[in-house]
Amino acid sequence: MSKKEKRWRRVYFLLYLLIYGLVAPLSLILFVIGEESFPFFIIPVVLALPAMKNNHIQKIREKEGLSKS
Repeated sequence: MSKKEKRWRRVYFLLYLLIYGLVAPLSLILFVIGEESFPFFIIPVVLALPAMKNNHIQKIREKEGLSKS
């Protein structure tokens, strides 16, 4: 694993912590207590983040010639 891939994996880990650990639960809690409407914006974000990560890491591997089959 290259340095660039390790750095991006760390960035995605922090994004996961931020989105899955803070933003999504906070949005749902605010919805449940009646402060906001249902957080529809979080659905595509939660579903797309893993796919985006996998796609980006794969492109890094291909660019560096370390592609796994």
